Amino acid sequence: AAAPFLQIASAIPMQYTIPQRAMECLYEKLEQGEKATMSVFITSGAELKGTAIFEGPVAPPTADTGKDLQDAIARYRAGSGSVVDESTVDFEQPDDWDDDDDWDDDDYADDEMDDEDVKDMTLEQKARRQRQIEEYKRRREAARKRRTARRKRARPTEGEPRQKTYMAKQPGWYRACVKGSWYQITAEIELRKASSLGDVDKETGHVISYGYRAMLNEEKEMDKFVAEEGGVKDEDLQVTREQLKKLNRLLNEIKEKQQDERHRLSIHAATNEHSHSRMVLSSLLETVLFMLVTGFQVYTIRKWFSGSPMLGR
Repeated sequence: AAAPFLQIASAIPMQYTIPQRAMECLYEKLEQGEKATMSVFITSGAELKGTAIFEGPVAPPTADTGKDLQDAIARYRAGSGSVVDESTVDFEQPDDWDDDDDWDDDDYADDEMDDEDVKDMTLEQKARRQRQIEEYKRRREAARKRRTARRKRARPTEGEPRQKTYMAKQPGWYRACVKGSWYQITAEIELRKASSLGDVDKETGHVISYGYRAMLNEEKEMDKFVAEEGGVKDEDLQVTREQLKKLNRLLNEIKEKQQDERHRLSIHAATNEHSHSRMVLSSLLETVLFMLVTGFQVYTIRKWFSGSPMLGR
């Protein structure tokens, strides 16, 4: 009965409280050419902003103990064979994303021609037309690949974590870090590697999540069920398996949507709180400025009536 709980618990990203200008890191040992996905979501803080850093190898693959790893990290210096990426993640400001398509199929659409028109063409014209058709197909295929790549890099919707996938250039220990801004923040951080989870999502290009891996493992367990003699037929059991898999996938989608909704609500709550704080601070500054101006005016008028030479009397 404990196994399902462990699977569910492993599917929940860990939350880390990161002090001002401090850094929290996760470490994983990667093989050469292995893919790893870094996932970050900032849940709370005076501003939902931080710096995501992925770098490595920070230690050789032979570092097996904590002391060896710490010693190697202390000596680490980024070199030519290293992967170093640093970017700002801000969950209160939308990401800039250019979704303009630089390819228009209509610009290279093949003119329809009758069979008689084709027959009347010379060999040179037919060859030129064939080259035009091949060029059109090649450019259309290139445009399709660009659109596919654009969808993979698409900005996540509100409530989804920021994810980025890297490939290890060399074997060794890599780390994914989140650095706090000028304020303390709380962040959910994940570092998923392909060798542990076993697959990369073909649609997103990211390593699949722990929750999705747990769902696939449950489906494998369902496939092990066999019909007993004199009991349910294999055909009926197969139908039951398929229905259970559909329910399992639906449940996984519901859990993902619930998590995204919780994230979205936390972003809205933090944004409203920050907007209110800025409004209160702005009102306070305006009040102080108004009082200073009023005090100066009262002082000036009193000096005026007292006959002070500073006003030309």
